[in-house]
Amino acid sequence: MAKNNFNANDYLEIYRVAHNNAADLLKEAELLFDHKCFARAYALAFTALEEISKSQFAADVFTGLCTGEEFERFYKDHKRKIQRATLVYRDANSYNLKWVGPDIDDFERINPKEPNFNKRLNALYSGIDVENQRILIPEEQISEKDAEEMIHVVQVALYEIMLVTEYYGNQIGTKGFEK
Repeated sequence: MAKNNFNANDYLEIYRVAHNNAADLLKEAELLFDHKCFARAYALAFTALEEISKSQFAADVFTGLCTGEEFERFYKDHKRKIQRATLVYRDANSYNLKWVGPDIDDFERINPKEPNFNKRLNALYSGIDVENQRILIPEEQISEKDAEEMIHVVQVALYEIMLVTEYYGNQIGTKGFEK
């Protein structure tokens, strides 16, 4: 493995790029959702959650909470990125009301399930269920509700990051959430 020569400013740039990419992926997931492409919307929203996790870890390296070597081990581990985003999933269940209108008190509850990496794979790839002798099609594996829940998790994550860093003025990364 090559030696990591990134400095603190490089990790700040990784934070910025990954965060902005997560926001772009969310916008694209929302567009796909609006066009009833629920499997792909789920996959993009899930990927946005991974990017948020990556951005927060890079911020933790920038602020000295973690090391570059830890980031390097974490960087390519998809399951670990999602495990690190568990706090976000819990927050999404706290902000679980969605206005559906037209009246001011027309809300529905969204109780997102915990992000599941295999479900992301099912959203992208066809598969084979040998046990039940059937072909798995992404559009049949991911429901509208699944996509809506994953999009909600990412929306809450980005909102929380904005709230902690821009509104409350705390530092970037997970250390800012501990204040």
